[in-house]
Amino acid sequence: MIMGATVALVVTMTWGPQVLEDRIDFYDPTTSAFEGSEVTYRGADGRRLRLEIRDALGSPTLLFFVLHDENGREAEAVYFQGDTKATRETFSYSEDGLLKTTTYFYEPGIAADRTESVLDGSGREIKKRYYRADGTQYGEEDVRWNDDGSQAGWDFRYVDREGGTSFRYEYLAYDEAGEWLRRIRGRDGEPERIEVRTQVTPTAPYQRREPLPFAREQVSTGASETSPSFSRDGRTMVFARYSDDWNRKEPYIARLGENGWEVERLGDIGPVYNLAVAPDGQTLLYSTQTEAGPELHRVRWNGSGWSKPQNLTDSYDVRGTYPALTEEGALLFFEHDGDRGAGVYRSRPVGDGFLRPDAVFVPSTGSAFDPFPVGGSVILTWCVDDPCETGPQNGVWEIPEDGADSPTKLDALPYVWGFQPVPSLGIAIFTDGDEILALPLSWVRPGSGH
Repeated sequence: MIMGATVALVVTMTWGPQVLEDRIDFYDPTTSAFEGSEVTYRGADGRRLRLEIRDALGSPTLLFFVLHDENGREAEAVYFQGDTKATRETFSYSEDGLLKTTTYFYEPGIAADRTESVLDGSGREIKKRYYRADGTQYGEEDVRWNDDGSQAGWDFRYVDREGGTSFRYEYLAYDEAGEWLRRIRGRDGEPERIEVRTQVTPTAPYQRREPLPFAREQVSTGASETSPSFSRDGRTMVFARYSDDWNRKEPYIARLGENGWEVERLGDIGPVYNLAVAPDGQTLLYSTQTEAGPELHRVRWNGSGWSKPQNLTDSYDVRGTYPALTEEGALLFFEHDGDRGAGVYRSRPVGDGFLRPDAVFVPSTGSAFDPFPVGGSVILTWCVDDPCETGPQNGVWEIPEDGADSPTKLDALPYVWGFQPVPSLGIAIFTDGDEILALPLSWVRPGSGH
């Protein structure tokens, strides 16, 4: 029975500006690997209807459905956790609306544990008490809020034995309306996960997912990072930073260690226009801008350092920018003055060198560049119409190698470049020219796996 169902609600319930979908993506604070997501779905009146928690592959780990009483309050719910059977909850309220009791039914018709939530005048939880089925209390929790209305965290403690846990949020970014976009959740003083939020409202029914600045304070530092590239195992990456001259960027390499990404400058090969690491992490390719035009170079790891740079333009007559190596050793790059015009070309390997390039994708309109090989396709950035940042057709496209006349746009992405899937981290990586950013790979390319 739902207590107080006919009593007028005293507490003023607040749900914000009609958020229809509130999505929070979880990332590891050390590696930036995607760990899963939590999505709350609401009706047009703001009431919570459904909650989903999914793992990094997109598989559901919790499905939660809510029903409401005639006063608009949550009355009961049923949830499915993993492969378990349904669990039912009921919600009852005190007459003043300031105490909400949740009763759990693990077996049909048999009340078990319960939780009492003390609410403030706006309907927020400020204290919780936890009880076993026999009525004995085993824990309590203080819920803390910041002056701006955002949640500061909570402190849980046992009442029948020593021990407890403290959680705190550090807020990193807000949107123009003051809603938080990124925060770090800490557990007992240690970062536990990064949370990135995307909201869908009636006035903005479709929004791209809010991205994560990759490896904040290590790789993404606000110093104009670009040109990201990862090894196959996702444990080595290269990137570049620039200041005033886009043609002369400083190259960096980062390796994933126990404490996160360890970054060092590649002083022997800079400055560069852009660069990439081979799938095995043992070869670097980079391009430079010279008076004679762009040149491509290669260095190899010899066990203790990088080899002397080899000028691939002089050795094999391959000239361009935005290089990438396939698993088979073929060289992909953008060439402005190719045989068929400006576009993406491929030079197949022969011995230690490369054959004459052949065209992979030369668009009939606009400019296509920055290729990355994925299976039997090449993913690249295509500016179909100026201005590149706003045109509806501009963005990241997937081009089948055996069917360049049937490209597919990755609509989950805005106009960015440097795209690369990093399956070992569960992310897709890219840049907007200012930051290196990440999104869940399962969102950008469904079915890509982890």
